[in-house]
Amino acid sequence: MTIGPEGITSQQTFDGYIASFTELALRLVNELATTHVGGRAVVLPAPAEVDPAIVNAAFADDDTKTRHPSWSTLPAADAIVLVTALRKLRKAVDCCIDGDIQHAAALLNAVLTDHHAVPNLHGEPGRRPVLAFHAVGAGRAEARIAEMATSLAMVIGTDRSARLRRCSAAGCDRVFYDATRNGSRRYCDLACQNRAKASAYRARQR
Repeated sequence: MTIGPEGITSQQTFDGYIASFTELALRLVNELATTHVGGRAVVLPAPAEVDPAIVNAAFADDDTKTRHPSWSTLPAADAIVLVTALRKLRKAVDCCIDGDIQHAAALLNAVLTDHHAVPNLHGEPGRRPVLAFHAVGAGRAEARIAEMATSLAMVIGTDRSARLRRCSAAGCDRVFYDATRNGSRRYCDLACQNRAKASAYRARQR
């Protein structure tokens, strides 16, 4: 018997879990580990010099908190750990986009090992256990890193790495997951798309 996605009762929920943490990983990479954003250069401070308030602000729209209500504000030490890991995830995503899947896999494997990613069932008395990819008792930074790295590994391991893209607009290195049906997305957002179109128009006029 072959078990495909259509035969797995909670496949949609499982895919949603992976999608949420992949989206979180790419958004945090863009906000905290990217040197060119929307046509401007960004100087990245050393992880120890990053303001924890900026790190926590990046989680403002983090819908993964609904799955892990205990994931509240990160203290300064955890913020350093998180930013350091995000810089490594950035390198892995770049390798993937540039076609070096083996190097991307090696980088992700190192992050998964360093942050003790392990599939296991978390549960509370009287409640249904849920599958997670961070160790029981992991700290808030460790848990998030394990979940994000696992989700990116799932993207690669399920042959969806071609959907990871880098913005095509000049002066922007933000990354994204192309969820369009025909894989045609080229820009990180509408602002970069408009900027690229305006630049192309000016070039034609010249």
